[in-house]
Amino acid sequence: MADSEHTTRPLVVGFDGSPSAQDAVRWAAAHAVRTDTPLTVLHAADRIVYAQDEAAGLWDPGTEQQRAVDLAEQGARLAQEEQPDIHVAARGSLLGPRQALDEASARARGVVVGSRGLGRIRSSLLGATAYGITGHARCPVTVVPGASTMPGPQAPVVVGVDGSPESERAAEVAASIAQTWGADLLVVSSWERPTPDPWGMSPDGTRFMEETLELRAEQADQRARDAVGQVATSYPEVSVTTSTPSGRADENLIEASGDAALLVLGHRGSGRLSSFLLGSTTRNILHLSEIPVHIVR
Repeated sequence: MADSEHTTRPLVVGFDGSPSAQDAVRWAAAHAVRTDTPLTVLHAADRIVYAQDEAAGLWDPGTEQQRAVDLAEQGARLAQEEQPDIHVAARGSLLGPRQALDEASARARGVVVGSRGLGRIRSSLLGATAYGITGHARCPVTVVPGASTMPGPQAPVVVGVDGSPESERAAEVAASIAQTWGADLLVVSSWERPTPDPWGMSPDGTRFMEETLELRAEQADQRARDAVGQVATSYPEVSVTTSTPSGRADENLIEASGDAALLVLGHRGSGRLSSFLLGSTTRNILHLSEIPVHIVR
């Protein structure tokens, strides 16, 4: 299945045999073929934490490595069945899933994971591996929550912008993906209504609350227009529309992406917690989104 002549950095998809991982493989395979990118299916055996047992002879590294490769091969065969023209390879690792994917991300074009796997907390909205890798990966990460439609004329790409450098990169990537799939692009720039202080003064330095609302709406509109201008030069064939709703950014983006195929976000925004590995808006959306979320670094 592997193509040794293909030198492009691969798209890496985590696979543990779960239905969520199978959906991730299908999404990754379709995207890999569309972008002419080789695909690597990676299974992490999570045995390295039991190194003391290996020293006692309770398990054999060679045997466990082969089991990991065998399971990765199952995912690779699924990718091949879905996309016969794909360049796909299988890899096994003795590391834990997050550590193995993090290591692979240093040499990958992107990482794809299902939102939940076979871990101990399968009932959670977002699995520990998906949550961990989105905060630590050294390349873009796509979290696939289930069987998904790929972008296209009837399935747009949505990107959230807030004026931060991360969101500027996200807009560029979203436009590139939209062009690759022949999809429209929707740029969403949210603004929040402020809470007046006890003296009724506006927190933005304006005299009246009405002026603050108008100012914030204008700023959101300007951010959206800036993003459109940014991508129009590089991707003139992409049809771009904008939306500037008031309210929480995560709620607005979830609502705006109801008919979309992909939601693109920066890993951090311009909020007060921008120093965190993963911004609060992005983190909330990963828990709630019913479509794939592409995190740009």
